[in-house]
Amino acid sequence: MKWHQRFFWLLLLFLPTQLGYHFWPDWAGVLGRRVDYLAPTVYLTDILILLTLSSWFVSQKSKIQIKNTIWKLLSPLGIAAIFITANTLAATSPLVALYKWIKVMEFVLLGWYIVKTKPRFAVIVTPLSIGVFYSSILAITQFVLQHSVGGPLWWLGERTFDVGTPGIARIPLRLEFGIWNLEFGLKMRPYATFPHPNVLGGFLAAVMPLVVVRYLGNLRNLRKKMKLFYGTVILVGIIALLLTFSRSGIVVGGMAIVMAIARIKNYESGIMKNKRLIVLILIGFFALLPTSYFMIHNSTEESVVVRQQLNAAAIKLWQSSPLFGVGLGNFLVRLPEALPTRTIYFLQPVHNIYLLLLSEVGIVGIGLIVFFIVTLLNHESGIMKYGKDKTKFIIHTSLFVILVLGLVDHYPLTLQQGQLLLAVLAAMSMTSVH
Repeated sequence: MKWHQRFFWLLLLFLPTQLGYHFWPDWAGVLGRRVDYLAPTVYLTDILILLTLSSWFVSQKSKIQIKNTIWKLLSPLGIAAIFITANTLAATSPLVALYKWIKVMEFVLLGWYIVKTKPRFAVIVTPLSIGVFYSSILAITQFVLQHSVGGPLWWLGERTFDVGTPGIARIPLRLEFGIWNLEFGLKMRPYATFPHPNVLGGFLAAVMPLVVVRYLGNLRNLRKKMKLFYGTVILVGIIALLLTFSRSGIVVGGMAIVMAIARIKNYESGIMKNKRLIVLILIGFFALLPTSYFMIHNSTEESVVVRQQLNAAAIKLWQSSPLFGVGLGNFLVRLPEALPTRTIYFLQPVHNIYLLLLSEVGIVGIGLIVFFIVTLLNHESGIMKYGKDKTKFIIHTSLFVILVLGLVDHYPLTLQQGQLLLAVLAAMSMTSVH
């Protein structure tokens, strides 16, 4: 294994973590308050991306690829550079926009690396599976204890919290079994090393289908230890996903897992010998859903109102600059003028990545994004022509999970872990896998 492959493996292994160092320049605040989403941050995963790309670039073969690719993409890159310049200069806070565009370039280069090196499916899924395992174990432990585990896990990005921490995500939990009702009161939803349970739920929902395909699609070839490992990952991953109480993550992730199993059944006749295993997985996933009953009262109603108002603010900001947007990353900078009656505690991105993009890059930016995506899909390996390739199909399914969850949350574009996962899945979809 070459050095760039080792660093890439470690990048995927530590994808669930959020260890980083924040910088706080004056432009990283709104209304006198520091805003995490605006603060320049150097994460451990940023360092691993830099090591991956730099060790790959130094090879002679990579230099030739870079030279040829630059000449091929010179015109599209020029168009993109013009738009980025216009979007940055027109922003209320050009420094915020510039920082966000640098982050975009970082993940574009990572995606380019994946497309060009074409890593094997197993090479990608194995470290992601380990990430699912330790994230799920930590999440289950946090839920049982109703507080963070602490200790060295701080170095992986686990925050210090308990069920009584102000602002912590909690759920009124009640189990119904016929005429029997069990009240458990308010329970803290687990975070693992993620900023919010919904982000943990999105990670599990997107990665679990890949693990299922890796496991059930290779039962004949996997060693006993690996069968035990992947089976355990699937079990704890399903439990952790349910415990996040992320309704969108549970529903979309559950559908994706079922699709993964169905796809394997279509192309692996031998899998029918494992009907008991398939039934067990399905029962394990859906058993708690009809018996678990949880309701969010005033907090959920407030959350719905907040999301609606953020959606309206995004439309209002887009209307103020429909062609080029208000500047990448500038939604939060401009939010107070769109919602003048709200307090500083309302500062959060709109919970819809498509409205967020529309407000920040405008119609021209959306058009360029669509153009580049279509160009890449047609140029590389024909993403839409997966045929009977079950691996390709399920990669597209996992990408679709993230894109669907982007309708109800913003982390695929605003948080390091979501951005990484989106970049990896998108790049995997644009290249051949085996």
